[in-house]
Amino acid sequence: MKKEVISLFNFTFAKLKQLCDNMLNLIDRDIVEFTDRGFTPAKRAAFVAQINTFVDIPSDETLDGIKQTATQNKDNARTELEVAMRGIISRVQIVFKNFPGKQIEFGEFEISRLKDDELVRTARLMKTAANKYLTDLAAEGLTATKITALDALTVTFDNTIDLQKKAITDRNSVTELRRTEANKLYEMLMDNSNRGKSIFADVSQAKYSDYIIYNTPSGENEEEGNSISPTA
Repeated sequence: MKKEVISLFNFTFAKLKQLCDNMLNLIDRDIVEFTDRGFTPAKRAAFVAQINTFVDIPSDETLDGIKQTATQNKDNARTELEVAMRGIISRVQIVFKNFPGKQIEFGEFEISRLKDDELVRTARLMKTAANKYLTDLAAEGLTATKITALDALTVTFDNTIDLQKKAITDRNSVTELRRTEANKLYEMLMDNSNRGKSIFADVSQAKYSDYIIYNTPSGENEEEGNSISPTA
C-alpha cells in the first residue's frame, strides 16, 4: 500500500508561499554574497519555477467545489431517473397485477433504496422489459418515446456517477500532489535559509536572523513553554 505523503512543515501552504516570496527578496538583496556562494541565476530560476509549480496546483476549495457540484448533478440526475422509472412501475403494477413473474423482469420496484450502480442496472432491466411488453403497457400510456427517454436518463445518470467519482479521485490525487510539490519547495526554501545563515553568521546578526525559518504553525517566532524552535 502506498504511503501517505506527509507535509514536512507545520505552517500553512499560504505561509509557505509567503516565506518563499520573502526569501527571494532577501536573496536579491544579498545577491552579491549569494553569488559568491555559487548561487547562480539558474538556481534562482529553479526556485521561482518550483514556487510557480506549487501555486498553479488547484486549491482544496476549488476541488471541493467541483466535487460538490458533481454530487449535486448526480443527485439531480438520479431524481429525474427515478421519476421516469416510477412512471413505468405504476403501469406494470396495473397491467401485470396478476403476473408477478413478469413484474420481476422489470427489476426492483423499491428503487429509492437502491445504490447508484444498482439503480443504473435496474433502469436497464426496466428498459429491456418495457420494450418486450410495450404492446401490453401501451394500454396504460407507455410509448416507445417514453422508453427512449428512460434510456437517455439512465445514460445521463451513469455518466454523472463517473464524473462524481472522478471529482473525488482528482481531489485526493491533487491533495497528494500539492503536498509533494510543497515538500520540494520547502526543501529549496530551507537550503536557501541555511545558505543565508551561513553567509551572515559571523557578519551580521540582523541579516542572519532574516534567514531563520520557524517551523511553527504560524511560521513565526513562537514560544513553546520557555523555548523557541527555529528550523536550523
